[in-house]
Amino acid sequence: MNAFFQWADGRREPARPHCQNHTIQIPKEEIPAGACALEIELDEFTAPAGSDGCFLVPNIQQNACDNVGPGGVIRFRHRPDGETHFGFNSMPFFAVIRDGKGVLAVVSGMSLEYELIVRLHNGTYHLTPRFQWEGEPDEAIELKLLPIDEPTYSAAARAYRRYQLERGACLPLRERAVRYPAAGEAALGPMVRLRLAWKPVPSPVPEQTLENEPPLHVAITFDRVCEIIERFHRRGIRHAEFNLVGWNCSGHDGRWPDWAPVEPRLGGEAGLHKVIELARQYGYLISLHSNNIDSYSISSRLSPEDLLLDSDGNPVDGGSWGGGRCRRLCPKAAYRFAKEDFAEFSRWNLFGTHYIDVLSILRPDACFNPAHPLSRREAGEWRGRTLRLARESCGASSSEGAWDFCIGDMDYVLYAVFKPDMPLPQFCDEAIPLWHLVYHGILTYNSDCGTVNEAISPDPEKMLRNLECGGRPLNYFYSKFTTTNNNWMGEDDCSCGTDEELDRCVEAIARSAEEFSKRSDLQFEFIERHERLGGGLVRVEYSNGTVLLINHSATPQQAEGHEVAAHSYLRLDPRRA
Repeated sequence: MNAFFQWADGRREPARPHCQNHTIQIPKEEIPAGACALEIELDEFTAPAGSDGCFLVPNIQQNACDNVGPGGVIRFRHRPDGETHFGFNSMPFFAVIRDGKGVLAVVSGMSLEYELIVRLHNGTYHLTPRFQWEGEPDEAIELKLLPIDEPTYSAAARAYRRYQLERGACLPLRERAVRYPAAGEAALGPMVRLRLAWKPVPSPVPEQTLENEPPLHVAITFDRVCEIIERFHRRGIRHAEFNLVGWNCSGHDGRWPDWAPVEPRLGGEAGLHKVIELARQYGYLISLHSNNIDSYSISSRLSPEDLLLDSDGNPVDGGSWGGGRCRRLCPKAAYRFAKEDFAEFSRWNLFGTHYIDVLSILRPDACFNPAHPLSRREAGEWRGRTLRLARESCGASSSEGAWDFCIGDMDYVLYAVFKPDMPLPQFCDEAIPLWHLVYHGILTYNSDCGTVNEAISPDPEKMLRNLECGGRPLNYFYSKFTTTNNNWMGEDDCSCGTDEELDRCVEAIARSAEEFSKRSDLQFEFIERHERLGGGLVRVEYSNGTVLLINHSATPQQAEGHEVAAHSYLRLDPRRA
């Protein structure tokens, strides 16, 4: 093993990590002043080109704009020298499989401050973690090396899942369902998100005021939501969760951190309570969408002291959305708003998976605001506290995307992978559902953006891909809302502008819910193995012995003595004596 500190001027000096009980550590007190990076070259994470085996990385994305990508396999094949940087590792581990065995490296210290570099140089592959930080590190740099019990990516996922469970970072869904019944109930049926109202996106007015605020488009009033719930009930849909998006003043992304008053053009607070009571009457889960990361200048509650500042003292930009130009909130300051908000929401008889936008799809930023400075780790902890407030106040909690720094505080993830079909980097040979293999049976999710509205899609691949990854169906009324047609959730959309549109969508969702009910019990099991058998056939094995054979091809396929029809699947339950 070799390790080197680095400085901004390019200077490098050897580092001397402490090694004990398969743990590699450099205490923060031993990090030299002014150093800004550290590379650790591990002997286990090298292999000659042309040998059997591979490296595994948790996320193949190359830049922050890609949000969250799938896991990746880098095989030791012959190719030109070069290197690929994996800078946004949504799970803090990497692995090597060679010589018929494997090693998992868990980044247990400075887990939000590193990238992975895959290099091929002079016929040898190297996988190197490179830690980078601004200011003074607030914790030790630490790696734990754990064995993998068989040379597969499924085994690597099992090893990391075991590590997370044994240290108490999260709980199996079976246990959480006892503590938080809303989380268990949610696993039995589809998530139905209803976008009620929104202003133009991107906003034509960057700095909005009450006088120049763009017009609000109302798609679904609270009375119409009640009609949707009634139709679900009449159709016999037993389990479903309704999540209301844009119920707040000025609709989706309207004036955060302001949400009050409940949007009058939808029916106001009285209309919202009518929706809540009707959903509860029929036994459906009902929850809200809120935002504790973004802020807009139109907000009456916002102060400059609440903003997240970068190392140059500038507000961190979050893009242009319905409320205008977005500036990120410091998560510690945002928690103050959250405490006020959830004190009110807890009185509303909500029972479901409260959704907080964005919190888990972006790596936490350090805050350099002198009023509340935070490291990345501390910023992530404050995000987790906000999610815990949501769970304690409303039943369960959720956010968007799969960074796992706050995994124990979430119950549902909206699209675990943002871009499932992103181009493979130079040093990546296969995309794999690594996150899903780790966290299935711990929380629920839909697999990726491309599986939204699988119920109404003419493409059977949407359902099959979500099924392969253990996803829960996600239906979205008015998923498309931007004026630039940046429809990251796809072109299939639920709508209810007419009764005919609503009936068509409810019927499709009912059929999807009935199909999901045949396998919803598997939401409470771990995925133990995922194998691509060739010919478009995938085998997924669960911890209770159930096997799913999924055929993505246009022709029937044979496996384990069974024929699997084209674009279909078979469930094989274990034989019982």
